[in-house]
Amino acid sequence: MRRLLALTLLLLPALALEATFKEADVNGDGTPEKVAITNLMDLAFDAQGQVVGWYVKTYKGTQIGDYTRAPNLAAGGPVLSPLGFRPEKAEFLVEDGRLLARFQGPEGTLTYRIAKGRYTLEVAADFPLALKLAPQGTPKVLLEGQKEPLPSGEGQVRYLAWQTRPKAGYALVAFAEKPFRAKLLGKEGEVFLSPGEALKVYGGQNELVRFHVEGLLSLPGLFAPNLWGQLSLGLLWLMETAFRYTGSWGLAILFLTLVVRLLLWPLMHQQFKSMAEMQRLQPLIQKINEKYKDDPNKRAEATMKLYQEHKVNPAAGCLPLFIQMPILFILWKVIANYEFGQGLLWIPDLALPDPFYVLPALYVATTFLSTWHSAHGNKDLIRQSLFMNLVFVFLVLQFPSGVTLYWVLSNLIGLLQQWLINKSLKPVAA
Repeated sequence: MRRLLALTLLLLPALALEATFKEADVNGDGTPEKVAITNLMDLAFDAQGQVVGWYVKTYKGTQIGDYTRAPNLAAGGPVLSPLGFRPEKAEFLVEDGRLLARFQGPEGTLTYRIAKGRYTLEVAADFPLALKLAPQGTPKVLLEGQKEPLPSGEGQVRYLAWQTRPKAGYALVAFAEKPFRAKLLGKEGEVFLSPGEALKVYGGQNELVRFHVEGLLSLPGLFAPNLWGQLSLGLLWLMETAFRYTGSWGLAILFLTLVVRLLLWPLMHQQFKSMAEMQRLQPLIQKINEKYKDDPNKRAEATMKLYQEHKVNPAAGCLPLFIQMPILFILWKVIANYEFGQGLLWIPDLALPDPFYVLPALYVATTFLSTWHSAHGNKDLIRQSLFMNLVFVFLVLQFPSGVTLYWVLSNLIGLLQQWLINKSLKPVAA
């Protein structure tokens, strides 16, 4: 218990993160960089106004202790660097949760803006500027008028992109409100900005939901959703529609949970009923095992006869489970990768973990109650569930609150369904 308490205390500061700047030597060269700290990523700026480190966080709202081990979009050098610009002065500001890094030189002022709750960095200058981009991943460019991206090109472009893996890993995408002048030669790209123009640079998960949140899905050839991706977009549409009518992401998640559980009700009913019937027959199965403990053939024959007499199919609960698992996994990814920017009751932001661990505690409690209902007094099964919940709780602590809220609501609906099934089952005759 002392180890569990110590680990919990270590997690406490990681769940109370505020957007700010700090100094840290991210590359081990002895010179500290100015690091922008956000819930989703950390960006390291050097004195020349270059982004020398772009660190994507594995868990939202956590502190990065060792930058040498954190996922970094840098490809052995600066991710983004202004060409021919040597700043003489720099200031780093926090404005309403947004971070601003401003560099001033003889040519003018270069400004980086990191939006709240986004993986997107906005770059602008009040003088003509060329920016060099050199991140990790396979590069491609979409030229204006083209429908498919190319491995190289120069002219007016819609976007420059680098993706570490197709539909996985990380991506860096440079884009703007309208086509801009740029070139991609080899693995490096250059963007040419006029005064007043702004370049947006996304650096984060190479994932459908994040692209949807950042407004990148409309860019051709960047990400093509498959069947499961289309299902994810459908769930996103439901959740966002519910939010437009309620104005609350908490109610939107509740609505989405109800819709999904109603659609899965027949499958869940078959699974819960099969589990309940199997547990209900456990005392009789134990008697058969004791009676024919030295004769496996007769034991198997008697067990199958018992199932036939009570009209129980041992495999009946497996198929519904296999069908619903992909849907539940997709729903989990949709909520986990979404950026809500809104809290609920004591939770400041549904996209971040619960700072007071109320939802994780409710999740463990409802999961245990669900097992207790389906176990029908099976002490071994209840003990196993309790042990798994204690191990799993440390993962739940890092889950976004919206994900944990969904699981708690889903468990409550499942408990109601289990109670109705248990009430309808007849006692077993000896």
